[in-house]
Amino acid sequence: MHVVALLPRNLLHHLRFVLGEQHTLTVAEDAAALHSLLRSSDADLLVVDPSMRDGMWERSMEEIVAAYPHVPTIVYTMLTPPAMRIVVRLARVGLQHVVLYRFDDEPRRFLELIERTPAHPLAEAMLQELAVPLRALPVMVSRAIEQLFRSPARVKSAQELAKLAGMIPRTLNRHLMPVGLQPRQLLVCSKLLRTYTLVREPGVRIKEVASRLGYADPDHLTEQLREWTGCSPRDLRSTLTPDQFVRMLASHLRQTAEHDVEDATEPV
Repeated sequence: MHVVALLPRNLLHHLRFVLGEQHTLTVAEDAAALHSLLRSSDADLLVVDPSMRDGMWERSMEEIVAAYPHVPTIVYTMLTPPAMRIVVRLARVGLQHVVLYRFDDEPRRFLELIERTPAHPLAEAMLQELAVPLRALPVMVSRAIEQLFRSPARVKSAQELAKLAGMIPRTLNRHLMPVGLQPRQLLVCSKLLRTYTLVREPGVRIKEVASRLGYADPDHLTEQLREWTGCSPRDLRSTLTPDQFVRMLASHLRQTAEHDVEDATEPV
C-alpha cells in the first residue's frame, strides 16, 4: 500500500512504526507538496494532521480532501479544540476517519484501520466477480490478488505479485492456471479499474492518469482500455456506469481464461 502523509514529527514517527516495512510511505513537506504528490502518484491512502502549524493549512486540507475523493483520508491529530473544529469542517467534504494521538493509535488497531480503509468500491465489485476462482486458490494467493485490486500501486509486476503471495512466479502461475487466471491479466485489470476512477476526476487528462499508474506511454493505456472494453477514456467519463465497467472487465478476464484453457487442452 502506498501511504502519503503530511504530519508533525512525533505523529509521523509513530505512523512509520505502525506501517513497518510492509507498506510504502511518502512524506510531504507542506500542503503544496502534498497536492503535487497526489496529482503525480497513485496513492492508496492519505494521512494528515490539518491542525499542524497552528492550522495554517486548514483551507488547503479541505480543498485536497474534496479534490481527491478517490484517495481515502485519515486525519491523525491530537485531541484539541482547534483540531476538532477542523475535523468537523473536513467531515462536510467527505472525511470519515479520525485517529487521536495517544488515545486510539495503538499500533495494531491503527494498522488494521489503515489496511481496511482503501477498499475502493470498484475493487470490491471486481473481487465479487472473481469470488469463485479465488475460493479455489490457496489462501496466500487469493489474499495477494485481493491486495492487488485494493492497492494496485503496491504491485507493479508479476514478480511482485508472486512475492506478495510468498512464492516464486513459476509457482504462482501453477496455482493460477487451473482457475484460468494469469498474473499479467490481473495486473492490467487492476490498473484499468483505477483508470475509471481517476479519469472521472474533473480536469484530469489521460496522460496524467497513465503517469500515475506507471505507463510510460498514455497511448498504451488507451489501447488496453479499448482492447478490454471497446471504450475510450471519454466513454468512461460520460456513458459507462461503474457496474457496467466492472462487468466488461470481468467478461474479458473470463474470455481470456476460456481461451487459455482451450489452448492448454489442444493436442500437441
